[in-house]
Amino acid sequence: GTMAVVLPHGVLFRGAAEGVIRQYLIEEKNYLDAVIGLPANIFYGTSIPTCILVFKKCRKADQDVLFIDASNAFEKGKNQNHLTDEHVDKIINTYKNRATIDKYSYAATNRF
Repeated sequence: GTMAVVLPHGVLFRGAAEGVIRQYLIEEKNYLDAVIGLPANIFYGTSIPTCILVFKKCRKADQDVLFIDASNAFEKGKNQNHLTDEHVDKIINTYKNRATIDKYSYAATNRF
């Protein structure tokens, strides 16, 4: 199965227990399929940047992890930023095709 989780961007960098969990999900279970960085201020009530972590249970051992930086892909609104349909389509197509796009996405090896 596949699962996508929206989290604060800080979850990618903090240590302690979060670091141990990241290491377990990536190195031991190989569940992490993609990391999608989203713009700041797209969720009501908070201006922090967020990310989407995509997990897949049945990944091949040598399959790369896709990183997408969509943090600059937004339309500025009065009180919050918005992803347009074009931005969402680009994210989805990049993920589906696992495309490497200069300064936007990169498939990184997970060989440790």
